[in-house]
Amino acid sequence: MKSERKAEWIFVTFVVVLGALILMKTVRLNWYDGNLQVTIVQQKGSLSYLDVPRNASDSRTMPMKRIDFYQGRMLENSQYGKLGYTSNFFLDIKTDMLVAKPALYRFDVSSDDGFRLKIDGKTICEHPGDRPFAATRCTTVLSKGKHRYELGYFQGGGPMGLKATYGEASSQHRFVVGEDSSTITFEKSQK
Repeated sequence: MKSERKAEWIFVTFVVVLGALILMKTVRLNWYDGNLQVTIVQQKGSLSYLDVPRNASDSRTMPMKRIDFYQGRMLENSQYGKLGYTSNFFLDIKTDMLVAKPALYRFDVSSDDGFRLKIDGKTICEHPGDRPFAATRCTTVLSKGKHRYELGYFQGGGPMGLKATYGEASSQHRFVVGEDSSTITFEKSQK
């Protein structure tokens, strides 16, 4: 009788653990979406400048919800956690924005190391070399309609971090790129 009970408890425990793993996997898949297409390219060799010719040893592309990579020694964000990259890599981030209100907009990029921000293929601002974590303000007039947002970033060595925000230039309120506002919405990333 005791061995039958023990076998039942083992079976119930197995089913509960299996169900929990399936649930976690399902929920995790729902987290892995976003409005941004992010490509991480691991460089063979060292980086100290954004325009170094690429010599990739590895790359991966994933959708993300927002540009908010924490300051630290490993690439990490709120959606995916630690991604395992520590030095000598590029990030290529792309999305389409739908602008509801034509206005002068401010796009801020805080980075350690360098970046280049393009909207509709035109460079809005950049810091192509090494730097400690610092913010750069970029402004541009956007008409109503669809616009392409592209942010290139590189990490050489040491500390890293990247955050991009936006808002109307006349307002102090900022949104993280990827989050919708009343004036700009971001289209869902295509996998």
